[in-house]
Amino acid sequence: MVVIEGINHIGITVSNLEKSVEFYKDLFDFDVLEKFSNSGQVFMKIGDSIICLYESEGYVANENSKSSLSLFVDEDDFEDALDEIEERNLEIVYGPENIRKGQTVVFLDIDKNRIELSYPQVG
Repeated sequence: MVVIEGINHIGITVSNLEKSVEFYKDLFDFDVLEKFSNSGQVFMKIGDSIICLYESEGYVANENSKSSLSLFVDEDDFEDALDEIEERNLEIVYGPENIRKGQTVVFLDIDKNRIELSYPQVG
């Protein structure tokens, strides 16, 4: 058995590194940690979470893919998040829906990668 101490980062394939960096910075306020132009990758961080965007020209996520980047939001911010998704005309593929004593919504980024926002309801 391999003993895991934590997750280093989550990798996301994108078609245009610059556009995706701006998308994740503008929508979620991710900070750029490190950019490797020669290999087409950028590490970004918010809180304790790190994602790496990997550029692959012409990439579009498979419509049958169920993999997603799943992020928690505060319950008080969930409606504002929904408004932001709608204002940006991002495609919602699931929800908003009550789930696990909270709410969730799944929408697509600019490359059709799934992003889930949810909050757990306490109590």
